[in-house]
Amino acid sequence: MATGIWSMRRWTVVVLAAALVPGCQSTGHLAEYDFAGGTLFVAYDFPPRPEILTGPYFPGHPRDPVHAVISLGGKIARELAAAGARDRLDAACEEVDISGRLAERASTRAARFLRVELTDNESEADFGLEVRVRDYGIDAEEWESAAHFFVDAEVILFDALDGREIWSSHVRERDPIAPHVFGGRRALAVRDIVTAAALSDLSEEDMALALEGLADFAGDRISERLRESLEKTRRR
Repeated sequence: MATGIWSMRRWTVVVLAAALVPGCQSTGHLAEYDFAGGTLFVAYDFPPRPEILTGPYFPGHPRDPVHAVISLGGKIARELAAAGARDRLDAACEEVDISGRLAERASTRAARFLRVELTDNESEADFGLEVRVRDYGIDAEEWESAAHFFVDAEVILFDALDGREIWSSHVRERDPIAPHVFGGRRALAVRDIVTAAALSDLSEEDMALALEGLADFAGDRISERLRESLEKTRRR
């Protein structure tokens, strides 16, 4: 897997260019390239940690460099404190390399969809993929309502030879957490949904499974947007 963080100046220029290119949120210039057999370097920019049990979801991560952000309010905060869930969640965050798992999943899938090989050597890559994750995490709006995975990210694919943007997309997805994340144990679910109350009762091991599920969800949604655009070009 190839990861890294490229200069914010270059990122800003690319994002501004993307905003000016009509149709860049769909297929862009994908149809003009034969990716098969090429190499791909992938760069990521992540928040320090995901947001966990945030209450109502608002994009824009406060970049706390030390701890996972757990901005709780009202009943959720009281119930989690009573359940001792904060300590288990903190321990699970230390156990799971959430951003690394997300990056590996998204990179591997993107390379497979493009039919290219991943490379760690930026200078020799044929193509580059920049992924800026603005925000991602687990959102529980109400104690007895469904908890959700969410991700908000910008993705840009470009020609590494001349820097030309090939395709870009804004990925903003939010899905209820499904019981299968925990092996389908129905005790965690009410009407086939996982609630904030259920999450508060999880063991450290099960909380780690939830964080792995979050990483997989975000990686899949980011790479799936590229797959959808590629399929549109191949049907033409």
